[in-house]
Amino acid sequence: MKGIREVHQEIRMRATESVKSSALDLTPYKKTFMEIAKKVTNGRFVVDDRNREIIGNLFLYFLGQPGKYDTKKGLWLEGPVGTGKSTLMHVFSAYMRFLERGFKVVICSQVVSEFSLNSDLDLYLANKNSLSKEPIDMCFDELGREPMRASYYGTPLNVMQHILHVRYDYWQRKGVKTFITTNKKAEEIEALYEDFIRDRRKEMFNIIPVVGESRR
Repeated sequence: MKGIREVHQEIRMRATESVKSSALDLTPYKKTFMEIAKKVTNGRFVVDDRNREIIGNLFLYFLGQPGKYDTKKGLWLEGPVGTGKSTLMHVFSAYMRFLERGFKVVICSQVVSEFSLNSDLDLYLANKNSLSKEPIDMCFDELGREPMRASYYGTPLNVMQHILHVRYDYWQRKGVKTFITTNKKAEEIEALYEDFIRDRRKEMFNIIPVVGESRR
């Protein structure tokens, strides 16, 4: 009988070689996903009637399989506080890192704070100072809860508006994906980031409502 390490190695190899195949057997991927999800959430991750459909569709999306979501677009998870949006993205971030195709999850308020300290947004945009030397897929968590106007030595900037503008261009030219979690509605997004961002949401993202009672 194969050990866990051997099974995991096989899954990584399959992900690299045949993850785009519509005939891919997803059973081992699902088992490994649940193992990682439990670990990330200290055993609190559950699949139930409230999240089963979303998790299933996100699972297919991240493995590049045919499903509800357009794999060429990013993800925009919106809904009330406590419905599990951030948890989902942290779980899938860890799972995709396991498959060596991961993405970072960063909190928007942290991004704004970093700009106020050093004005450096390279990590979230061109990424020239990293090993990859190019923009990468990234999740921005809790959009709309960050300070709207940050400044560096008197230079004001709506940081997340700027990042979304630039990453829209990256998505168009390079296919770089952006993932968002937010509890703001469309009209609130327009008020915070102007109509350009609201108008580009459906073009750039799969809009995914995450509703229901709080899981906290």
